[in-house]
Amino acid sequence: MQTSTLAISISLLAGGASATPPITLVPVPVGNPEFESARGGWDFSAETGGRYWSSAEHGLSTNEEWYEGEVAFLPSKAGATVSIPIPEPVRAEGGVHRIAFALARWGPDRSRVSVSIEDADGRTLVASPPIEAGLWKRCFVDLDFPAASKVGDGCRLVFRSLSDGESEAETAILLDRVSIARVGTDDPAFKSIFNGRNLEGWVGNTEGYGVEDGAIRTYPKRAGGDLRTVEEYDDFVFRFAFKIPPGANNGIAVRAPLTGDAAYAGMEIQVLDNAAPGYAGLKDWQRHGSIYGIAPSLRGYQVPTGDWNHEEIRVEGRRVRVTLNGVVITDVDLDEAVANGTLSGAEHPGLARRAGHLGFCGHGAVVHYKDLRVRRISGADDPEQR
Repeated sequence: MQTSTLAISISLLAGGASATPPITLVPVPVGNPEFESARGGWDFSAETGGRYWSSAEHGLSTNEEWYEGEVAFLPSKAGATVSIPIPEPVRAEGGVHRIAFALARWGPDRSRVSVSIEDADGRTLVASPPIEAGLWKRCFVDLDFPAASKVGDGCRLVFRSLSDGESEAETAILLDRVSIARVGTDDPAFKSIFNGRNLEGWVGNTEGYGVEDGAIRTYPKRAGGDLRTVEEYDDFVFRFAFKIPPGANNGIAVRAPLTGDAAYAGMEIQVLDNAAPGYAGLKDWQRHGSIYGIAPSLRGYQVPTGDWNHEEIRVEGRRVRVTLNGVVITDVDLDEAVANGTLSGAEHPGLARRAGHLGFCGHGAVVHYKDLRVRRISGADDPEQR
């Protein structure tokens, strides 16, 4: 491994745990991240058996959180690889980027994979420690990408199987939903809306909420109801981290009044355990990151329950964008979304609101929120100036 001339910073993250100060994840477009039939720039090592693999062909349900349809299949004993050119924004900037992917093992052998950056000659510039595959889950690796000025063009992001399996049965590593995001910090315009100690600056049913280990959490056994910010916001970027247990359901109130159901009187961005069996029959507009009743979100980019997710909600005029763990999962124009009626079939008069409160919508489950901070796009702190 050639590492003498390049600074290396690698961390294998269990579920994307947050850092201090809060991290910012800026998405970088990846060609064909879900391995659909159009290859989109991916290169499979045909000589070692790397290929596409359809979950439906093997009788597996496609209604799964971390895989769907075709995925990448890397034979575990062959040292197979699948790679893609590093996108131009990464090559130009360099720096620490978070690589995320859905990972599983197919077959009985112990299977591992590494994630690396290789130059045009196949030399490894930086690589992750081995990652063991098991049941489907989302994995994260931080790699310090070398800038283009150091290695030139032609670098590739490479996944390589590392298993020492001896079984004669077909075994493999399966990959799906690959993403890249630049790891950074907030600009100075972001302001914290939670002091980490108490609910100062928040109103509503405060009996059902409290502070635990520097995070706001729900206490559904004490009380239900919603929590709202004292301040109102019109156009903004809201960044936060959240953690949910299995089967959890909550929501982010956006441009909401102090009273009423935020999903109708304002907007509600869903917070939900997509992988819970009990939610298998939900509509797309009820999944995590969707605008309830209005716009569906992409699935598959949430971490397993019990770990911290990083989310950003950007509301600017009539456009709403939700980014989860460095992937844009919702991006919608509200007027276009309801041009032919709402997906829920119900009236949502709150969509017409220009400003309102942020908050949490209690639905009877324990949820933790931390690193809550907002940047006003309008540039004004006083609602009367907006």
